[in-house]
Amino acid sequence: MARTEVYVHAGLVEAMPRQRHQRERIMRFICNLRDEPNHPGDFTDRDDTQRIRQIKIIGDHAITYWHDTPVNIVMVVDIRHADH
Repeated sequence: MARTEVYVHAGLVEAMPRQRHQRERIMRFICNLRDEPNHPGDFTDRDDTQRIRQIKIIGDHAITYWHDTPVNIVMVVDIRHADH
């Protein structure tokens, strides 16, 4: 099976924390999604199309993503401070 591609919108990179340690933890998690695309989040929600999305808490941030199984792509759709 081909390795899963992981896509992160360029604008989300700007939302990542400035602190090196937190930024590295988030990037490590996102990179690990290539090998484990169905990694469950800590929570789930649904988008406007009723697609189930995973929400993983990493430090002070929430990362929202979903796995498009037919094309084997993980879409990281939101990175925000977990308080918001």
